[in-house]
Amino acid sequence: DGSDGDGGDGAEVEEHPMYAEAEAAGKAKRQRKADAAAVSAAASAAGRDEARRELEAGDMAGDGDKREAGRQIMKNRGLTRERKKIDRNPRAKNREKYRRAVIKRKGQVRDAKAQEGAYGGESSGINQNVTHSRRFG
Repeated sequence: DGSDGDGGDGAEVEEHPMYAEAEAAGKAKRQRKADAAAVSAAASAAGRDEARRELEAGDMAGDGDKREAGRQIMKNRGLTRERKKIDRNPRAKNREKYRRAVIKRKGQVRDAKAQEGAYGGESSGINQNVTHSRRFG
């Protein structure tokens, strides 16, 4: 038969107009993105220059007032090693130490359960292979 299943006589098949529209839309979208990136880069460069000017002007606040000194300047600690934030507040540090100690103690000592009503025997039974006391003699 010799036909290749396209139903034609070997001539190239014409593309659907939808494909051409999609390709044109993709190109337009890429162009818009490139333009937006260029505008954004220019704006960020201008913004950095503006921010630098504000920082330089920020050393002296408006109306002749000086800016407030930061914590590091006020503490005047000089060259000291960096400490954890929790070490700044002794009350909070001791509260955290107590919380950790309670957790450790729970691993060592069982909590006492409140008795409900009259004694009804051991709820989990008695294991005769376990000894919780010392031998006499």
